[in-house]
Amino acid sequence: MNNNLVLSGPTLLPDGSISEATLLVEGGSIARVAPGLDPSADIIAKGCIAPGFIDLQVNGAFGVDLTNTGSAVGEVAARLPETGVTSFLPTIITSPFESYARLVGDIVEASRGATGAHVLGVHLEGPYLSPLRHGAHNVALLREIDPDEIMHWADGVGIRIVTLAPELPGALDAVRMLRSKGIVVSAGHSDATFAQTMAGFEAGITWGTHLFNAMSELKHREPGLPGALLTSSVPCGLIADGIHVHPAAVRLAFRLKGADGMTLVTDAMEAMGMPPGRYTLGDRDVIVDTTSARLADGTLAGSILTVDQAVRNVVEFTGCSLAEAIAMATATPARVLGLERTGRIAPGWDADLVILNETLHVTHTVAAGQVVYEGQSE
Repeated sequence: MNNNLVLSGPTLLPDGSISEATLLVEGGSIARVAPGLDPSADIIAKGCIAPGFIDLQVNGAFGVDLTNTGSAVGEVAARLPETGVTSFLPTIITSPFESYARLVGDIVEASRGATGAHVLGVHLEGPYLSPLRHGAHNVALLREIDPDEIMHWADGVGIRIVTLAPELPGALDAVRMLRSKGIVVSAGHSDATFAQTMAGFEAGITWGTHLFNAMSELKHREPGLPGALLTSSVPCGLIADGIHVHPAAVRLAFRLKGADGMTLVTDAMEAMGMPPGRYTLGDRDVIVDTTSARLADGTLAGSILTVDQAVRNVVEFTGCSLAEAIAMATATPARVLGLERTGRIAPGWDADLVILNETLHVTHTVAAGQVVYEGQSE
């Protein structure tokens, strides 16, 4: 059986340029990148060959809520390549404490047989969040930080990111504990002041969860969590759907953070890829229309955004280059997770790739050297 694959066309190279190139994929890796086009290639791109997209925050999609039905993570993994995603973190929102071991275990077990997009581990968004900034999370399920709980979870398998509020009592010790186990800690759903956030960064927080959403406000005398994220080197996620964050605020964030400081996340929930209607996010009922997902009181409850749409949006909102937009969905999230061979096109790197047409829509997705999605080229 021949496991080789040849792709040719405009290619995003590690220096940020997009030039015509031909890629030889052998097994799950990129074996060679040669300049110029090969008309006999298996796949010829008209728009751009790019690294596969990485989404660090996926609550659900395609009719699956990953908090309630983690055992169906394979269904999400199989379909995310339609949106150019080759790796993602299924995200569990704040849940009853006694359910966490089962919820994480369901995802870890089901991930073993998943095909399509790689399941990189679990993102725990809660339960150590601020009751003042709980967003769509059930405030009754939030918990005070308990070091014994933290170490019990940190010694488990599969947790890659924990989002918590750095101003909570015991938060800085929790950050240090989690970091000692190799878990990325993110600041989010937080009412932290600028100083409290900076203390969190000193303790080991290395990411920010959905900039501007469910966090203290940016004020000129108290910049809060968003001010700390915008003026530090700590990267942050951003939901670029034009609803969670106004396009002008997306533009502001990009001017301050650049492509190296922002990761495009969807915060997608069960209704992503589905028609409008009523859906769930954890234990919450969510009303979904053609543009957004909300609780009955109007609170945003995740999104129905896809990463490929986020890439198109951020180009439109900020005027950034295509290379910069793609970096926010590839190289920067890979760096947040410490992935050493993912997020760029170079020999020896993982053959996780997305092929875009001239309008930046996905035509093909390759994961581990295998074509896992083939759509319309026009």
